Amino acid sequence: MKAYDIISYLLEHAENGSIAALTTEDNIPILLTKNDEYSFTAYICTQDGEVKTIKKIFDKTTFHRAILDFIDEAEEYIGKEITDVKISDVALFTNCIPKREERKPREKKDNLSDMIGELRKVSEPFYVVPLLSNQGKLIAYVPEIGATNYFNFMVNNVSIVNGKIEPASPDLKLLYLVLFTNKLDPHNGNPLTTLDNITFFTAVFIDNGDKGKGEFEGKSVNKRVGKFFLSTYKGGLRTEELEFFDLSSLNKGRLYAGLFVKKDEKILRIGGISLVDFHNSGKLEINEYLFASFSQSARNGILDFSNYDKLFSNFLNLAISKSDARSLLKDVIEIHSMMTDMPFTLQNANNKISIVDPISFWYYSIKGEDIRECNDCPLKDKVNLRKEIFNTLRRRGWLNAFFI
Repeated sequence: MKAYDIISYLLEHAENGSIAALTTEDNIPILLTKNDEYSFTAYICTQDGEVKTIKKIFDKTTFHRAILDFIDEAEEYIGKEITDVKISDVALFTNCIPKREERKPREKKDNLSDMIGELRKVSEPFYVVPLLSNQGKLIAYVPEIGATNYFNFMVNNVSIVNGKIEPASPDLKLLYLVLFTNKLDPHNGNPLTTLDNITFFTAVFIDNGDKGKGEFEGKSVNKRVGKFFLSTYKGGLRTEELEFFDLSSLNKGRLYAGLFVKKDEKILRIGGISLVDFHNSGKLEINEYLFASFSQSARNGILDFSNYDKLFSNFLNLAISKSDARSLLKDVIEIHSMMTDMPFTLQNANNKISIVDPISFWYYSIKGEDIRECNDCPLKDKVNLRKEIFNTLRRRGWLNAFFI
């Protein structure tokens, strides 16, 4: 990709503090400033005088990813694909960079920690999905808030809290679909499911076999290695081999959807399913897993089907055809062609898919009602707050890439 080659070359060889002027195929100017060795700022200028500022911070291992993310964001702002750029004269675009005195007063930054703390306040009734105990407290996922929280009681199974704590048996497919929307950004984590240094997330992987024993929280547990899949919000996909600890046993070569907790740099699988077994039994289709996972990459509630279609093709080649799921290849392709594999979907028009948030999906699904956005239900404040948090995180680059 020529645009990528030119931008990476300029950033690698330019002096710190230098400015380079570029133009796209449509003569849209981009001013590129190398701030220092590990950051750059770009200014994209439109004909109506608006200036979009994009800043990227990286390290030696994430330099190339930062450039790809920048190009993706620039394309989204411009509304066209950027395949080529040309070097121009900085003097031609002196009005492109916002003058300091012309800038609007900086608004007070969104206090994410306060917003997430408010989101975590629960009101009965609510469900708890136990994940892990930490320092005598239960870490559980609460579908009514779309996040994790600490609790002072212990349960071993999914429970409902409503005056008292009782075992609950919600529809297994519904529960898994909601859990599968919780993804891990390798660079930015997942603030909604992080408590202290423990992050809950879900991911699909091919088991690559036993690695002996390891230690997690002072206990000897099995250590395994898996082929995981890192997706971009535009449907790109690459594999990444990760080691993880496991409380049970797995079969090499099988395709799994796992429930994980990450503590510091250690990853522990606490549960999950064989996607082939669930698909064959009718409990959950592989297609439904993939779409539920990718649905959280929607921008302002809209998912471009072409991005999902790209992901699907990549997933066929890198995951399904390389695992025990190859026996389902024909079935998975047929389901995809019928477009019946899309949970969380409100509307599909001109390949633009409207996505409902997981809280609304959960609330109406457990009531057996048609899925819609929770505008007037008891959880509407949680829905609106989660959207605000999500949008703030997105502006900061969260979920540009994530384990699918």
